[in-house]
Amino acid sequence: MTPPDAAPPPHRCDGDPLRTRQARHIADVLGAQRPPAPGEGPSRNHRTHHALTRLAAVLPPARELLRDREWLAALSACTALVDPALYMTVVNHHILCLGSVAGAADAEQLGAGDLAQAVEALESGHRKGVFLVTEIGDANSHLALRTTAEFDPERREFVLRTPDAGAAKFSGVGVPGRPQSAVVCARLVVDGTCHGVHPFLADLCDERSTAPGVAVSGPLGVEALPLEYALVRFEGARLPYDRWLRGAASIDDDGVLHDPGGGPDRALQRTLDVGRRLWATVPTAAAATARASAVAALRHSQHRRSHGRIAPGAPVLAYRTQQRAVLGALAEAFALDRVASTALDLWQQAEEAQTQRSGERPAAAGGAGEAAFTPWAAVDRRLSALKASAVDGAARVTAECRRRCGVAGYLAANRLSGYSGFADSFGAAGGDNRLVLLDVGCALAEERPADGPPADTRPPPDPDDPTWWCRTVTVLEQRLAAGLRAALEDGRRRGLEGMDLWNPLLERARQLGEVHTLRLAAQSVAASATTGGSDPARRALTALYGTTQALRLAGPLQWTGVVSARTAASLDAAADRQCARLVPHIEELAAALAPPESLAPTPLTDPDYATALHATLDRPDGGHP
Repeated sequence: MTPPDAAPPPHRCDGDPLRTRQARHIADVLGAQRPPAPGEGPSRNHRTHHALTRLAAVLPPARELLRDREWLAALSACTALVDPALYMTVVNHHILCLGSVAGAADAEQLGAGDLAQAVEALESGHRKGVFLVTEIGDANSHLALRTTAEFDPERREFVLRTPDAGAAKFSGVGVPGRPQSAVVCARLVVDGTCHGVHPFLADLCDERSTAPGVAVSGPLGVEALPLEYALVRFEGARLPYDRWLRGAASIDDDGVLHDPGGGPDRALQRTLDVGRRLWATVPTAAAATARASAVAALRHSQHRRSHGRIAPGAPVLAYRTQQRAVLGALAEAFALDRVASTALDLWQQAEEAQTQRSGERPAAAGGAGEAAFTPWAAVDRRLSALKASAVDGAARVTAECRRRCGVAGYLAANRLSGYSGFADSFGAAGGDNRLVLLDVGCALAEERPADGPPADTRPPPDPDDPTWWCRTVTVLEQRLAAGLRAALEDGRRRGLEGMDLWNPLLERARQLGEVHTLRLAAQSVAASATTGGSDPARRALTALYGTTQALRLAGPLQWTGVVSARTAASLDAAADRQCARLVPHIEELAAALAPPESLAPTPLTDPDYATALHATLDRPDGGHP
């Protein structure tokens, strides 16, 4: 593979976060690590925490890091490739915990005192930071959190309480043995009145024991993304006033709350505004793992011989079925790279707009309104939708690549299982994708279509046209939205409301949300194809991505009348034709999409796979397998 500082191939992904100066610094401190073996347990957690400390030596201070697109993109892509569990730790520590502190605490709080010392310990890696929002007992717990932070006016402290076992917080919290702090999302109670959900920074434990009033359960296992997880309960834990990450809010000496940011509903949205940075960067991690998986499966398919009777000794990639699967995965990985770039662009634009408004938080993007299922779409519809699109796409790519490599795809040394577990886990982490899609679909159905004649979005007749899929999925979204809107109007005419109105339509809303995310992705890919001019490899890759998505959605495309049965039947031949056009460009595409070998070495890419796999085995007695 191409080293990170080598001259890029002619079709290198634009703005590749794996080839930047920041990525080289991160690669230098992390080094080439073998994938953790299943069941490593404490040693794995120790290695992940040690990596967090090493990263602190090269990363800029939190407020600088959290504003820097290049650093955040490189940090996300590199750590996800090295070890998805490390990436989860980085997300919790840098993006959510330190991000909440930097975003909600005012300059006076961070300048000196108790909070400043806590931030210094987090930035140095001495303390591990986590984010505690999810409560284990209820679905959609973010919308009805029950953990409380009650203000004690005499001592000017907050008292954290978990009312029962169902309100216990769940996150990547390790057992005592390393100092840990958490941003705790809790309902602020002042003089018996709840003022919405606010963030608080609480110390959970040190090297020896938990903090007073904090209870941490034994470790919980998550096979898809192995790391230490636990349940956390608060039993009267006391926090100094400055541990309230209050922004412009305050409680005066008479015990009266002043919150210029708005009421309780707005408080939850402000608290979870940290999700913007998460959704802006998760697509970069998802794209990096998808790219690595697709290139590894492609290389392995080139070198792996098949002994079937049709063509004994032929490489697996000679078979059309393998070509369609592996090159289709490569095309979707390329598309996810474009989605990741779009997410970063949107976040950067929002941050710049915030700066121009002198610190005021940007309004929810994309016309987001009140959330029905989660608070995420109400914070930022487009970014939460792009996160869902990227993670779902990475799940498809990594799962297909793992299957297409046979038993090799399931070996930890080859990384594909870890990458697939990462994508599966983030389908729920950082905002559950299915609930985000439901909220997006419901919001789109409630919006009034734009006045005036509709734009001409008829797709071109040829699926080989790089714009075909973008225009096709745009029409599909419009028709699904119109159909759902009509169903809602009919239900309301019949006097239905609430559950009676929405329950029969929820699957249609989810499908509309999914198609909306695919349309956003298609726009990013089509724009890239346009800027690529007449580059045949990029045009063929873009066309294959669109054809592959259209085959997945052949049913809705036909029953909505977007494509005819004849066109749908022709898509298989179109995919074969597009694969044939890509075959001459395999080497340059693989070089363009491959990660630096120093970050994600895998035996799968070696022409002599068996020898490379043997070399990864640890033999303490010096013997040979």
